[in-house]
Amino acid sequence: MDRDKGYRDLSIIFALFDMEHNSIVMEKGIIVEVLGPVVFVCRCEGERIAVEKPYACSLLGKKYAQGKPVPGDRVEFSIHSEVVQNRDYQGVIYGIEPRTSLVERLEPGGRRPKSLVANLDTLAVVASVGAPPLKPGLIDRYLVCAHHWKIEPLIIINKWELAEEIDLLYVRLYEALGYRCIMASAKEKIGLDEIRQTLEGRASAFLGHSGVGKSSLLNELFPTAQLPTGALSAQSQRGRHTTTASRLLPFDKGGFIIDTPGVREFGITGIPSQELSSCFPEFESYSKQCRFQPCSHTHEPDCAVRSAVESDELAAFRYQAYLKMYAEIRELEKSW
Repeated sequence: MDRDKGYRDLSIIFALFDMEHNSIVMEKGIIVEVLGPVVFVCRCEGERIAVEKPYACSLLGKKYAQGKPVPGDRVEFSIHSEVVQNRDYQGVIYGIEPRTSLVERLEPGGRRPKSLVANLDTLAVVASVGAPPLKPGLIDRYLVCAHHWKIEPLIIINKWELAEEIDLLYVRLYEALGYRCIMASAKEKIGLDEIRQTLEGRASAFLGHSGVGKSSLLNELFPTAQLPTGALSAQSQRGRHTTTASRLLPFDKGGFIIDTPGVREFGITGIPSQELSSCFPEFESYSKQCRFQPCSHTHEPDCAVRSAVESDELAAFRYQAYLKMYAEIRELEKSW
């Protein structure tokens, strides 16, 4: 018998026994990490998470309406460390609460979505300047995801000591669109207090390109985390994946940040093509003036959005990001 499966089945048997004899003690918890079949859970009360070693839990049953569990999921679980002591499983998850939001991306080269984190208040898009350079197209994809799920977006730009004039220009453009930007540097310890003050007491996650320094920033914010960090590839100047699984880091005063694996691309999923333009808030007032309703803003005559781009009222780089995402979503919709 597979050892992991044996311990998991044993914990479930005892859990079912306790349910029948009404001796089960239910706890409220939050998933802090998922490693294969093992789901690590900390007890929580509201946004305050118990600062303790998480319990390694198994899932009671194989399927949940929400799909596979992810960090940020709220759960009901019981602790059975006295039953499965010194084993891989110390508790059992009985249920996952309905999610308020879910960040997911399309797997590279595939058509299946991959869930990353759930139940966020703030989606912190971490970018960098220098190496790797600022990538507005990738930032826009995360912002679209935040708008779709009604999560407050935040842009954090690391390695700001390497910034050039073009980087400052993009920051000013995003700020003009209403996005909050924090210029930071893990190396120079810039912007750390602002990040902490902004995210304490909130459920948030760091998402971004590989190599932008998410783990370096988190090591400064959470000195005991000791997250692995890595240098860029000397040849490609691309980041290496030092974070391989999402992990939740709690603030002492409440709230947390979930560190997610870096990506080199972020495929949009779960957003119909006709709803994509609503995720670009600067399009809204122009969309109402388009001749055709609804308007895709790609080819229709008398499109007010396209006219605004041509007259520099709307940023061309944002419109180009919209066109690329729209084409990708339309291609996916053909296979539905």
